[in-house]
Amino acid sequence: MTEEQEKKHDKLARHVEDVAMTTSLVSAAVGVGATVVAPTGLTALGIALGLTSAPFIVTVAPIVAVAATVTGVVSGSVYFYARWKNKQSD
Repeated sequence: MTEEQEKKHDKLARHVEDVAMTTSLVSAAVGVGATVVAPTGLTALGIALGLTSAPFIVTVAPIVAVAATVTGVVSGSVYFYARWKNKQSD
């Protein structure tokens, strides 16, 4: 493998890692926001009975958490793939 190919693998791994870190930070912020505005008491009962709806951030929080998990898995996979390809060239 040429040095140029190694650089491409490393560059791809860095870019995917940046996306994963950004998604993790967004997920943490959404999680904190959802915790703060989570319904309690009679409001929670109203949501459970279908009389009212949950705040949007509470609804979106699990989706954002899954996105962060998926990007983390992809990032780790690309990182280890780049390391594996670099070791093969040695």
